[in-house]
Amino acid sequence: MRSRVLASIVAMALLVAACGDSDESDDSSASASSSASASASSSASASASSSAPAETTETTTAAADEDDAGAAAVTVSVTDVVGDKEVPVTAEGIFALDELMGTLLLTLGVTPQTAAAFFEDPLLAPILEANTELVPAGSIEAVAATDPSLILGIGHPNSIEIHDEYAGIAPIVLPDFTASWQDQTRLVAQVVGREADADAVISVVEARIESLATEIEEAGLAGQQISIMQNFAGDYFAYGPTTISGSVVADLGFVRSEAQSGADNFGFLPISAELVPSETDVPIVVGIVALDGVDVLSIFDDDLVNTDDKVAADVGDAWFNNTALGAWIVMDDIEAMLFGRGEIADVTDAAERFDDLLAAIGSGG
Repeated sequence: MRSRVLASIVAMALLVAACGDSDESDDSSASASSSASASASSSASASASSSAPAETTETTTAAADEDDAGAAAVTVSVTDVVGDKEVPVTAEGIFALDELMGTLLLTLGVTPQTAAAFFEDPLLAPILEANTELVPAGSIEAVAATDPSLILGIGHPNSIEIHDEYAGIAPIVLPDFTASWQDQTRLVAQVVGREADADAVISVVEARIESLATEIEEAGLAGQQISIMQNFAGDYFAYGPTTISGSVVADLGFVRSEAQSGADNFGFLPISAELVPSETDVPIVVGIVALDGVDVLSIFDDDLVNTDDKVAADVGDAWFNNTALGAWIVMDDIEAMLFGRGEIADVTDAAERFDDLLAAIGSGG
């Protein structure tokens, strides 16, 4: 089974462990996820106050080498999912632990030295392969072999668990995945010295969100309920408010059910089979499918879901990716669904979508 799907299983297993007192929990899943759940729990208190980047300070230290006596190393104090730390500011020699971080860096104009295919994301792979070395997610030794100057990755429970081992190789920053895409972008920009670029990225994406929200309101669609669901090997999940899809649809003026609006666990909210009919009996229904087709089924193939008189469509993994590109693709897909503009994004046009985003940033929107 592909590692991207395995990573999804870990995230979803955390949900089951977190909801262990529920009658809907599966005992075997809870047992299988116990170590991952413990890791996530141990990091929860550290990340509770880190949903936004901390105020940063910059310091300079004289280089130890006598030949570099006039040089200075710039550092920045930040707060990531693990806690407070001070790291060097550099855009060189970066190892991106996953595809989300790799594309976030590219959006800021920074090319990572190496990016790992942690999720084996088929949408993001062609973008990264065209710009940097994309390698299979491997061992601590594999990361060390690249001799990185900085390690960056999203705050996934698996990465948090071995944070200290990574820190023994190079300074490491893991933005809290449950923070907004804007805050994650700003935090990474501080570390790579691209804060002005981050402001430009955020400004362009937010301007498009505002424009599309106005169009949705003028079409009489604001305030309609939208359901964002996934059938993962027979278990149902909603994509919660901390995912890019959850935040963007809220900004566009749509509403979610109570079951899809609570505190989620790495983006997921479990939905019992009994609730699926009511959770999908809303004007707009979005089904998340894995673009590699492994284990994630279309909810529209399920007898529990009735799509009569609804706007209903399958979309890809980008609806989970908390990056500017994720927000861009969610809006592309919303436009295709509601206004018939373009097609829903897939692996064949991911690079084109990314180029569109970069072009908009370069032109100021």
